[in-house]
Amino acid sequence: MTQPAPAEPPPPQRGQTRGERGRDVSAAQSEAEAEISKVRQYLKVMNPRFLLSMAEGYPVVLKQFIQFCLILIWPGWVFTVVVGAALHLLFYVTIYPILWVLFWPVRNHQKKNHPEDYAASQQK
Repeated sequence: MTQPAPAEPPPPQRGQTRGERGRDVSAAQSEAEAEISKVRQYLKVMNPRFLLSMAEGYPVVLKQFIQFCLILIWPGWVFTVVVGAALHLLFYVTIYPILWVLFWPVRNHQKKNHPEDYAASQQK
């Protein structure tokens, strides 16, 4: 066998796994996820800064092109978020109360027979 040439670089190191790298989200995206109020969360998602942050991590020219395309679709993005917010509100006004009434016997049974588990679930 021949020995590698001395000018040859060392073999590459092992890369990180998906679990070691963690989540690949920008600061604007993690800020919007951290918001507790749904109204504020929707407002942060409609912000152009949030949309432009989706191009982070790409090379410079490609990032600029992606941001240009995202700016072009921004009005459609805002429309989609507003429609999603309206559907979210519609769910909580119509379907959620129906489910609340339907599952009342289950909640009542848990409250009577397992009060510490019920209290722990209410804390979440």
